[in-house]
Amino acid sequence: MKTKSTYFMVIETSDYLHRLEANQFNLFTQKLHNGISKVLKSFNAKILLHNDNTYHVGFKSVSNCMFCAFKIQSKFKYITPKFDSSIRQLKISVSKNYKDKNAKVLAIRMCEVVKDQIVISNDIKHDYEVENKNSIISKEQVKILSNSDQRFLTNLMDYVEKIWNDSSFNISQLSEPLQYSKSQVYRKLKALTDKSPSTFIRDYRLKKAMHLLRHKNDYISNIAEQTGFKSSTYFSKCFKDRFDILPSKYLQQHT
Repeated sequence: MKTKSTYFMVIETSDYLHRLEANQFNLFTQKLHNGISKVLKSFNAKILLHNDNTYHVGFKSVSNCMFCAFKIQSKFKYITPKFDSSIRQLKISVSKNYKDKNAKVLAIRMCEVVKDQIVISNDIKHDYEVENKNSIISKEQVKILSNSDQRFLTNLMDYVEKIWNDSSFNISQLSEPLQYSKSQVYRKLKALTDKSPSTFIRDYRLKKAMHLLRHKNDYISNIAEQTGFKSSTYFSKCFKDRFDILPSKYLQQHT
């Protein structure tokens, strides 16, 4: 007997939210969770995990899953009208089979890495169009990752997660493990993330640093070193450029 397919959705709001003052942040997250929870319930979703800015959700129907994604995308604009666009960023990704670890990892990475607001794996497109014979998923609405793009993303992140905090890492070292030339890595990464390899690695480190600043009681200089920055001064500059707040100010807001 064929096992019925399930679907895994990741919903993530921007880490920029954490630069808000505590009262603003609490107001936003309350409105966000109320709005998203109502939509998820209306599409028979199973909430597997949620925290301040992330939901992991399971579905038994690909149609419910995709209609839910579009509804959340639409509703998000009305939940957050008073926040500027750099703060109220939303990402949604969908992969097949929420009980499969690799599928869940793929969806999490698509949500965190790929530039588009809604990103789905290739088999989601296939299942949706089988279930809805007179309907197709428009590439204008959704980024559909090809099997080749999925392999590239998987290999990229498998490697990056091993070396991201090594301050001696050089971008040219990406070519060999990914089995692409330097120019091919640049083109493929730019197409997926809209970032150059050097910017991608820097932003990945900064996101890790933001998490450590929020959850670990440590000096900024130590966190800079732990996240691959050779200089705490350079780290502070990069952090300010990326998040529009100095790490020292951010630390004050979250301690």
